Amino acid sequence: MPGDGILPTDTLPKIDSSWKAHIAHCLQSNHMKKLVLHAPWEHRLSRLADAIHQAHSMKRSTLVLTGEIAGASWLTQQLSRLTDLQITLAHPSSQSARWPQSQGQTPSVVVGTRSAIFSPLQSIGLIWVEGEEDPALKEPQEPRYHAREVASLRAESEPALVVLASAHPSLESRFDTEAEIHHVPQDVALQPTIELVDLRNESARTLMSHRLIRAMHDALQNRDKILLFLNRKGYAGTLVCRDCGWVPRCESCIVPLTYYREAGRLTCRYCGKADRLPDLCPSCRTPHISPVGGGTERVETEVRRVFPQAKVARLDGDTLRHPASAHALWEGARSGVWDVLIGTQALFSREPLPRCGLVGILQADSGLHVSDFRAAERTYHLLIDATNLACPASAGGRVIVQTRLPTHHAIQALISGDPNQFYNEEFAARRLLHYPPICHLADLSVIGQNLRIVEEAATRWGADLEQNAHDQKPLIVLGPVPATRRPSKGHQQYRLLVKGTDRTALSRRIQDSVQNMEREYRKGQIKFLVDIDPVENG
Repeated sequence: MPGDGILPTDTLPKIDSSWKAHIAHCLQSNHMKKLVLHAPWEHRLSRLADAIHQAHSMKRSTLVLTGEIAGASWLTQQLSRLTDLQITLAHPSSQSARWPQSQGQTPSVVVGTRSAIFSPLQSIGLIWVEGEEDPALKEPQEPRYHAREVASLRAESEPALVVLASAHPSLESRFDTEAEIHHVPQDVALQPTIELVDLRNESARTLMSHRLIRAMHDALQNRDKILLFLNRKGYAGTLVCRDCGWVPRCESCIVPLTYYREAGRLTCRYCGKADRLPDLCPSCRTPHISPVGGGTERVETEVRRVFPQAKVARLDGDTLRHPASAHALWEGARSGVWDVLIGTQALFSREPLPRCGLVGILQADSGLHVSDFRAAERTYHLLIDATNLACPASAGGRVIVQTRLPTHHAIQALISGDPNQFYNEEFAARRLLHYPPICHLADLSVIGQNLRIVEEAATRWGADLEQNAHDQKPLIVLGPVPATRRPSKGHQQYRLLVKGTDRTALSRRIQDSVQNMEREYRKGQIKFLVDIDPVENG
């Protein structure tokens, strides 16, 4: 791939005539239409460029949304070249999003992140949500809108065509009864060879299996590029005392502290609070404290030890923190100056990287142990993204998947290459446990300084929501429980999770209950927070 990230136009796949005709029909229709496009990124990009052309020919504007500003910037570059139209990047932190309204120069195509959904465009014909499953499309602060949902609402008022596009759609979109599903499978000729390594047959502390090390040795001899994926930064997940089992935890967030060997510190992955390394276990006063679980920093150390001649780079939230070094890392990843690239999900936050001869997924099941009902779904998404960075099998492309849960449906669906295997089994599990897309969720929080009052208010709030009028469907109320991450020093937080089948009814019930609670508690003493359909539940 060229250094500027611009793709040659002739590398994109051709679009079948039936898709073009269907897009034209949807754009000409006087009704809101919703399509879910499940396809590799090359197919999504070519279809997006064509849909923009069709909308432009009908004198209709296009709005393109994506999760991260870096991805939006790359899309703007690609679409400018592919369409020969003026594409405006709506950057939330600059003046570039403020086009000259006074002169009536409304751009016909706007690309941006979630806030771009409110761009003052006239005559919108197409709203394209690229990477619709990205959690970044949900605003974390009040008002907590999801750009995907606002896109559908805006499309209804225009009316316009909404395309929710992804290499791995969310379950909410994949099973949306109001949407048409269009699946463009990956060309079999472009797929790599996928091999499974059962880590239960390796030693307990294995980071790289014997098979992966042999494959890396062969790749380096053949001058093939290597990508090692592990979605955990730091040197180790945490430390543990081998004698008494003590684990260092954040005082505010309760979670174990991540161990960074190079910096010689322990850091909370939630609030960022750092602590020094203990010489002795504070519980039993012994020095037998060891790292548990591997992170990308430890992988880098191990790769440099085993392959001292290899050029190695690490791309994660720590190495990308400073803009200057981040730019150099991305340029190196694009141009292929590294022999071995080690990274987390940060690898997938920008434009597609060049394909590698060997991809090693070190702990494919690590994300399955997170306390979030979407853990399997997000793990599957990351596995697909990592696998898609491997060369085709015909060019020697290999993916080695290391796991201790080889029979999990996310792993099996990756091996088989059949996404329906994952979607159908995951949907069945969600139905059994009554989670989205079967129902809607509300994440409720009570925050205050007095622990007794906060706990009491949370308990009363839950009881209020469980009281049903005769014409109301019952809600499922879970909790209250103390929050694992405290809002700020000196404050306490309790959380409830509420499930309901009708989103409008759920929102109305919660709004009424908040008004009841605020009448009972003095303003400023207690704060009640509501997040309808949250995307982060860990």
